Amino acid sequence: MKFTEGDSYFVDENTAITDLFQAPEDANFDSAISEIKGYHPEDEERKKIFNERSQKAYYILHGKGKVYAGKKLHEVEEGEFVYVPEKTPHALEGMFKALIITSPPFNPEDEELR
Repeated sequence: MKFTEGDSYFVDENTAITDLFQAPEDANFDSAISEIKGYHPEDEERKKIFNERSQKAYYILHGKGKVYAGKKLHEVEEGEFVYVPEKTPHALEGMFKALIITSPPFNPEDEELR
């Protein structure tokens, strides 16, 4: 199956998402392009994202930044990859564009800020 780029939308002032495809119901992953311009998730308390079910993989397409995953800080740049297991608080910061692969597929009901 071949898919073309889907809808783009902002999840907060610092973060735009472009869905790459609408995952079929039986797919065990989905993907999107995230463009980070600042801190994500946008929050004055600099909270982190906590996903109960999904693992995430970030591949940096261009730019530089930081991925906070659990107690680790990963400085990232173009061509680098960061894996974030499920139930790991994480946040993104910088000016970069990343391919995000999420498994199982992203469901906003599985995420909260902590």
